[in-house]
Amino acid sequence: MLRHRLRTALTALTGVLLAGGLVATTPQVARAADPPPLPLPVSCGPTAWKVSQHYEDFKASDGPWRVAPGDNLEVTVTKSDTVELSTQFTAGMSVEYVVAKVNLEIQIGAKASWTSSVGLKTNTVSPSHEITFVSYGIFTERVFLTREWLPAGCNAGMEHFVGHESALWVNLPKSEGFKKVTQGTGRGGGSAPGPTNPPAPPQPQPVTSVHGLPDGTLLHTTDTRRIYKMVGGAPVWQATCDGGICDSTPRPTYQSVIDAGPKVPRNGSSAIDQRGRVYIFAGGAPLHQSHCNSPVNCGRPPKISDWSVDARDHMNRVPSDGTLVQGWNGGNGTPVAQVVGGARINFGSPQEVVDTGHGADWPSKVVIVSDYSFNNLGTVPADGTLVQGTGGGSSTPVAMFVAGSRINFASPEEVVETGYGANWREKVRAIPSRAFNEFHADIPPDGSLVQGIANGVPTPVAMMLGGARINFASPQEVIDAGFGTDWASKVRTVPARAFNMIRADVPDDGILIQGTGGSTPVAAIIGGARVNFASPQEVVDSGFGTDWASKVRPLPGRAFSLIPDRIADGTRVKKASSSSQAGIVGRAKVPFVSMDELIACGFGEKRMWTIPDRVWDALPTRIADGTRIAKSGASSEAAVVGGARVDFHSEAERNDAGYGTKAREVVPARVWDAMTTKIADGTRIAKSGWSSEAAVVGGARVDFHSEAERNDAGYGTKPRLVIPVRVWDGMTTRIADGTRIAKSGATSEAAVVGGARVDFHSMDELQQAGYGTKPRLVIPARVWDGMTTKIADGTRIKDAGSLSQAAVVGGAKVPFHSMEELTASGYANVPMQVVPQRVWQSLPTEFADGTRLKSPDSAAVWLVTQGRRSPTDAATGVWTVPQRVIDAVPLA
Repeated sequence: MLRHRLRTALTALTGVLLAGGLVATTPQVARAADPPPLPLPVSCGPTAWKVSQHYEDFKASDGPWRVAPGDNLEVTVTKSDTVELSTQFTAGMSVEYVVAKVNLEIQIGAKASWTSSVGLKTNTVSPSHEITFVSYGIFTERVFLTREWLPAGCNAGMEHFVGHESALWVNLPKSEGFKKVTQGTGRGGGSAPGPTNPPAPPQPQPVTSVHGLPDGTLLHTTDTRRIYKMVGGAPVWQATCDGGICDSTPRPTYQSVIDAGPKVPRNGSSAIDQRGRVYIFAGGAPLHQSHCNSPVNCGRPPKISDWSVDARDHMNRVPSDGTLVQGWNGGNGTPVAQVVGGARINFGSPQEVVDTGHGADWPSKVVIVSDYSFNNLGTVPADGTLVQGTGGGSSTPVAMFVAGSRINFASPEEVVETGYGANWREKVRAIPSRAFNEFHADIPPDGSLVQGIANGVPTPVAMMLGGARINFASPQEVIDAGFGTDWASKVRTVPARAFNMIRADVPDDGILIQGTGGSTPVAAIIGGARVNFASPQEVVDSGFGTDWASKVRPLPGRAFSLIPDRIADGTRVKKASSSSQAGIVGRAKVPFVSMDELIACGFGEKRMWTIPDRVWDALPTRIADGTRIAKSGASSEAAVVGGARVDFHSEAERNDAGYGTKAREVVPARVWDAMTTKIADGTRIAKSGWSSEAAVVGGARVDFHSEAERNDAGYGTKPRLVIPVRVWDGMTTRIADGTRIAKSGATSEAAVVGGARVDFHSMDELQQAGYGTKPRLVIPARVWDGMTTKIADGTRIKDAGSLSQAAVVGGAKVPFHSMEELTASGYANVPMQVVPQRVWQSLPTEFADGTRLKSPDSAAVWLVTQGRRSPTDAATGVWTVPQRVIDAVPLA
């Protein structure tokens, strides 16, 4: 039904599937290497397919020719016909695979297709008391394939998904030839008189209607030569009479009478097969009973062939929609449930049964079965089932099931466009609103192929992988991903709106992926990122087991490359070769030194993902700018700005800076306390609540007066990091000594020395002064031009071309003749700033008027005026210089 509906939907789309710019027509034959079934829960898997039963069948291409008793007739074949292998390819098997498997197991030499010959002749002599019917055609082998799921029943409720079948019939053409069938005339054959040859007894009259026949009645179709047995009022075809199945004389009838009878047994009727399995019929389907203890009533079940049950002849594979069932065992009953799409939907109250349209007399409609058969019905309706929740006088939207997921419709037009026709309302099954809402919504399971449609325009075809939608760009991508050349028949049509609601980014964590055809490494999705493996051992060491290869999901290499490789914040990771664990915070690895620390940061309940040592070691350890962090065990919060921790003093301050809606990432108190509070140079900052922006240069806030100024300085493309007003106002505006700066819009570069701009006249000068490896920080031309070129007093400088050092005092260079002099003058702990030799040599050597001096060994203070010194009582603003320097200044 679903496949027919899907093909109808595809036909409505002008017979083609569009995937982006691709056109893909529905293929005729699946390729040999079809994909395995969709993934089931861990530890649930099928055994190999095996031939359970088989028998010969025949399809006539010419004839039948009637040969009267005693006649001799020669016939010539003039008509031809073709028989092709028929099967349900949703089981995940190709035609080639089925043919090869059956031929190997039962040695019949079948083919996928057979066209009968013409021109052949045969001569037939019919016995004197029999009529012979001669036909020419193709002999086929009807084969029943089965497999089991381990552990038993683990696929309950999944049987309607692609690749989850447990049994199917195939009909394989194997040879051609004449088939001759004789039929007695019912007359005596001798010429002796009277009593020596009495007339044949009268034949039973053919049955003209099966209605009202008691269960167990045997019927023989004289035209198709089949044996049927009445079960629950329905005639069920028997594959054999062994084991007492044909325990009475069959009554003659015709196939047309059988076909006009009930299609399935009535509710509550029973049967037993050759294996001794007892079945109770519910909604036309045989439900295997684990016991017949009251109130389960198995009655006196007629015996039928195994094949009859396995082939579901005159039976439904699953109970029909709306069937009410209840399981019992040892006096304990399950909830009453209705069957929808082959699955049971449990009711929570009698009112729910009434609300879904079963009437006040619903108890009389319930089929009582064993709890085993009740539970084996599963809980997920089949693909394509239409449902609507009802209860409390209101209804939910109408929804369709796609591979176990509920896809809601937003309008009647969406239902029609998805292929349900204008009469879609007749196909909707009412279920309790409570049950409706319990179904997983919007996200089909892994391996589903989906395509959206709206206003006759289809979306790309996409595969579901780890809860995400992976769009295909071409038919070849679909085939390469393992969906076979018949992939178009597996596509589920959904409203384009629902299609677009499915996230199209990254599969769920823990999924193993690889670009099709081995075009990429194998990778795991961890923290929403693609973590590539460099070797099979890395996959094993990361906890995916030695059978990891069976868990890898193929996807186009193009889609593989689009998945990010940065592990998301909040992910808990472990190093493969050790017990080390860390949390990802601001793209960085923040290791935990104890489980207490890990738990205190909120990672205790998170799943741990093991990553290769190589990946662990390569993770950054600096928390990214713009991250909102919190101190473990405290209420303190901060933003990371320029690698620094910028604390918030209130929620208002945090929210005004734009961090209120960001994820709160908790770090250990140890890590919090160790973080710097100095914003790194080159950071673009903004004042909270204002349009003001600045760059951090040499630890200082260098304001921009316009966007053009900011962009010219190269900060327009940098992240804009907002800081609280309090922090902005508290920042210095003096660029730190030792900073390498450049003029915006020019090639000019300089060093900041003693608060002054010391220009470099060449790259050689810059290199010799030791600034070649320092970061080049661009400042606005306005700021450059406004900087002083006078080095501040108290600055310790060094000549780039020699070992000479000096202090700047009163605007003059005061060289030190030894480290002892430098230390005695108090400059041992003052940072040394290297200046170009040209600048060193050009510095003045005379003190500016008003300079106050003293020597290290004397308390006397001297005031310099016009190049001469005189004693002064001033105690502030005094610079210590070597005594020889003071002695060189003439007395006033």
